[in-house]
Amino acid sequence: MDHYISFSLCLFLVFGLCLCQDVVTPNGPLNKAVGEDVEFRLINPPPAPPFQINCFFGSVLICSASAGSVSGVSPSYEGRASLDPNTATLELRNLALSDTGNYTLRVTMIIGEAEKEWKTTLRVFERISSVTLEANQTELVEFNSSVTLTCAASGSSPSFQWFYSSAEVTGSDRVLLDNRTLTVLNVTRYDNGPYRCNASNIVSFNMSSDVTLTIAYGPDSAVVTVTPQAPYYSSGDNVTLNCSSESSPAAQFQWALNGTLLDEKGPELRLGDVQANHSGDYSCWAYNSKTQRYKLSSPASITVLERPSDPAITIAGSPDPVIAGKSSVSLTCEAKGSITTRKWMKNGETLSPSNRITISDDNRTVSISPVQKEDRGEYKCQVSNPVSSTTASKTLIVNYGPEAVAIKGEGAVEFGQQIHFSCSAESVPDCTYTWTLNGTNEIGTGASFFKENSVYEDSGIYTCTASNIITKLTNNKDFKLFVEASEFGGQGGLLIWAKVGLVMAAIVIGVAIGIAISVCVVKKKRPGRTSERGEVPYEIPLPPTDNAINVSMF
Repeated sequence: MDHYISFSLCLFLVFGLCLCQDVVTPNGPLNKAVGEDVEFRLINPPPAPPFQINCFFGSVLICSASAGSVSGVSPSYEGRASLDPNTATLELRNLALSDTGNYTLRVTMIIGEAEKEWKTTLRVFERISSVTLEANQTELVEFNSSVTLTCAASGSSPSFQWFYSSAEVTGSDRVLLDNRTLTVLNVTRYDNGPYRCNASNIVSFNMSSDVTLTIAYGPDSAVVTVTPQAPYYSSGDNVTLNCSSESSPAAQFQWALNGTLLDEKGPELRLGDVQANHSGDYSCWAYNSKTQRYKLSSPASITVLERPSDPAITIAGSPDPVIAGKSSVSLTCEAKGSITTRKWMKNGETLSPSNRITISDDNRTVSISPVQKEDRGEYKCQVSNPVSSTTASKTLIVNYGPEAVAIKGEGAVEFGQQIHFSCSAESVPDCTYTWTLNGTNEIGTGASFFKENSVYEDSGIYTCTASNIITKLTNNKDFKLFVEASEFGGQGGLLIWAKVGLVMAAIVIGVAIGIAISVCVVKKKRPGRTSERGEVPYEIPLPPTDNAINVSMF
C-alpha cells in the first residue's frame, strides 16, 4: 500500500496537482434509447488512477474501485455495468426506461485528499414505431366539406410533423394544426394530398403511410370548340362541336340551339352536310352528379354561306374604241352567291385608287378617267366570302401612239454598198411607216428601208413617219446618211489609182534620165585612152561589186 501511494504521489507531481472540478466534469446530460449502451466519463480523464471511485444511481451504489482495481458491482447491475478504474468511466448496457435518472461520481484522487463529486443525468426513451394516419372522411365535395386527419404512434413522448407531398404543412385560416391532428376547412380540389405525418422523439423518428383524399369539384367554365374552326361554313360542310369542362367526376352534357334544349347529349355534337337552317348559336350544359352543380357554356355561332359563282367583268368605254388621253372606262364585277368582298388586281398586283382611278364603296366598279397607255393589261376581280372565292379576268386594250419613233442603221456607207434602215415605234395597234429623203420624196413604206447599191446622191436626211389608224396620230424621226468614196473601188477608186499611176510614171522617167547621163559621162572619160595632148584622162572610181547600191523606185 505504501508503494502504491508513493507511485500516485510521483505521478501527481509529474502531471500537476491542480486538477480543478471544471477540468474533469463528466459528460451529460445524456439521451439514449431502450436497449442501447451508455458511458459516463470525465471530459478530461485524470492523469493517474484515482485512489477511490464510487458510482451512484440516485442513492444506490452501482459499483466502486480502489487503488486501481474494481472493488465491487451492485447485484442489480451485475452483467450490465462496468467501471474503468484508470479513467473513472462507467458503462451501462442494455438500457431500460427505469435507468432514467441522476447519476453521481465521487472520486478521491490520493489518500488524505477531500472527495470530489460530479453529477449528470440520463434519460432513456422508447423508440418511435407503429405510426398510423387516418382521415375522418375521404370522399369530399369542394367548398362544402372539411376533413380531420389524426396521427398516432408508439414510443416515448412523440411529437408530430405534417407533410403535404414532400412539403411541410403550416397552419392558416383553413389549415388547423394540433400536434397529432390536422384539420382542413372547406377543402378545395388542391387539398387532395397525399398527406403524411412524421412522429419523432429525441432518439428516433418514423413516417406514416400516405393518405389521399377524393375531392369532387366542378363543373367549371364549360367551353364549346368547333372543328374545323371558322366564322363561316359552306353548304355541304361537316362540322363537329365538342363541349368540355373541368370536373371530378366527369361532367354530363346536353346541347342547346338558340337557347332551346336539343335531344343531343354527350360531349360531342356532329353536324353533317350543313345547310342554312343549321345556322345559329350552339351551347352546352355541363352537370356533376356529385356536386349537384350545373354550368352553361358561352354560345358558338355557326353561319352557313352559299359559295360565289359565275363571276364576270364588263367594260364600258367612251368613246369607243378606247384611246389614251381621250377615253374614260368603267369595269364592273358581278357574281352569284353570298359575296362579302371584292378585290381588284391589274397584271397580278393589287389595284389601288389614284387621281385618275376610283373604286366604288362596294368594290363593284373601277372607273378610269382619262385612260392612259399604262392602264392597259389584264384586270382581275376576285369575289369571295369566308368559305370560298372565285376570280374573273378581262383584258383592257388602250389604243395609243405612235411614240418613241426610232431608226436603226449605219450613218455612213461607202459608195456602192447597200443601205439598210429599220424604223420602230411604240403603238397600239401597230402603226404603219413611210420613208422620205430630204423631206420631199417618198422612197418607201414599211418598217424597213433597203437599197442594194448606194450612190453619192443617196446622202441626205431620211425621215421615217409612223401612223396609227385608230388614234389618227403620226410621229416621225430623222436620220442622216453620208455616202463616201471607197478606198479602191468605184469612181473614187479610179481617181486614186490615177494619182498613183502618175506618181509612178514620174519616178520611172526621173530614174531613166539619171542613168542616161551617167552612161554618157562614163563613155567620155573611159580609162586607157589619151587626149590629143597625150594626157591620161581622169578615171571615175567605181565602188566594189560587193558594196553595190541597189536602187529601187520606192
